[in-house]
Amino acid sequence: MRQDYSTFTDEEVFLLVKKGDDKAFEEIFRRFWQELLDAAYRRVKVQETAMELVQSLLVNLYLKRETIELRTSLRNYLHISLKNKVLNAVRAEVVRNTYQQHMLADTGLYQADAATNLQLKELQEQIDASCAGMPEKCREVFFLSRKEHLSYQHIAQRLGISVNTVEKHMVKALKILRSRLKEYNFTLFWLMLLVVLGWEIFSKF
Repeated sequence: MRQDYSTFTDEEVFLLVKKGDDKAFEEIFRRFWQELLDAAYRRVKVQETAMELVQSLLVNLYLKRETIELRTSLRNYLHISLKNKVLNAVRAEVVRNTYQQHMLADTGLYQADAATNLQLKELQEQIDASCAGMPEKCREVFFLSRKEHLSYQHIAQRLGISVNTVEKHMVKALKILRSRLKEYNFTLFWLMLLVVLGWEIFSKF
């Protein structure tokens, strides 16, 4: 029987995550992804950077779920963690740029791992096939969100549908991906999904 998380508070859902409820993590992802992305973008003004910060935050939330003890609301915890990530990113910007320039000056030290590239390519092919099998409107909403990085509100305005309908299409799209990529364990699935669908460096969506 499917659990109805809509009646649960954020903190109650997170307690289920700590107990190993995979669907509960999907619910947290659904509730907070766009909110955190918008908050990150307001701070860094670069969409790719904002997505990378939120991706890292949510992945860490899952990986460290058993040791995290909330002393405030889950929303506050996520936004405080995001603020800290932004501050750390800003502090590291000069160092990172200097390092990248040094690495690019010595191409022998900056080579992609062939095995990793192959895994990402195979995963991309599976995601492409999964997306092709989505209902047309569901696929359209998914692409607008992940390719053009539009907010739910902007997608709703472009397609002439409600924000609630946009949200339902996104949830359905993620469920389709989850079911068709079920050979990956749960943690790897979300990690790879966040990376592949979010980082332009891998030329995804």
